[in-house]
Amino acid sequence: MIVYFVFLLFSLLWLGIIFLGPYLCFLGADFALLKNIYYFLFRLICHQKPERSYFIWGYQLPVCVRCLGIYTGIVIGAFIYPLFKNIKSTAIPEKKFLPVFLAPIFIDGLAQIFNLYFSPHYIRFLTGIIASIALVFYTLPFLQQLYSRLVEKNRKFENQLK
Repeated sequence: MIVYFVFLLFSLLWLGIIFLGPYLCFLGADFALLKNIYYFLFRLICHQKPERSYFIWGYQLPVCVRCLGIYTGIVIGAFIYPLFKNIKSTAIPEKKFLPVFLAPIFIDGLAQIFNLYFSPHYIRFLTGIIASIALVFYTLPFLQQLYSRLVEKNRKFENQLK
């Protein structure tokens, strides 16, 4: 249970942090250093091309539309996960389903790399959401497995000390 709630909280926090940069820009020059550090750190995980990004309050988000879709999908996936699975479940879905959900982002991404067509923002955003919602259903059971092993090892260690 704790794994699910930590995952959900972290996902919400991460998505919220994405909107901090444009807000810092909106606040003005007093936050210029913090804003520069913020955008630099996000540049490590996203190209930040303006033509592939959303703008809020007149300022660019620190991630592109596809990355925003991925992070949004993680939050959506975390919220809907309990509707489909027990939050304590360690059962990872069969891998045969994963390509179905990853195919749209993979195909769209490759098409962009090879300049086959221009992908509009809504396609980039949607393919990111589809892929990451599915990944949540693989990630949460895996994290639950790791947590369960850690708890079990801790119990064994405590019993040895007694």
